[in-house]
Amino acid sequence: MRVPDDFDFTQRTLEANEELEAVAWAENNGWLVRKMQYQGRHSCPDRLFAGHGHLFLIEMKKRGKTPSRDGKLSKGQVEEFKRYADVGVPIPVFYTAADVIAFLQTKMLLV
Repeated sequence: MRVPDDFDFTQRTLEANEELEAVAWAENNGWLVRKMQYQGRHSCPDRLFAGHGHLFLIEMKKRGKTPSRDGKLSKGQVEEFKRYADVGVPIPVFYTAADVIAFLQTKMLLV
């Protein structure tokens, strides 16, 4: 059997795995992390990170094979995140655990 030329052998990563890797690192480095879920509403950010004098809401999306195939915010998420931004609370969107970790490292208090 011949493998088609356009067959993709790249390893798949799950959004949940990236998210849990970021959570484990954060909790091991002094951050309090909570999974978020609204009751009776949709489009809640994925996680709350608290620590080092900061409080952040973040959203994780799956990285696509190309930037145009990266995970996108749903229409409801765009609207909900705009509500937060309008009151001065931006919600960053991350595609990898490394991006979350790098962001959190910039917010940690220097000892």
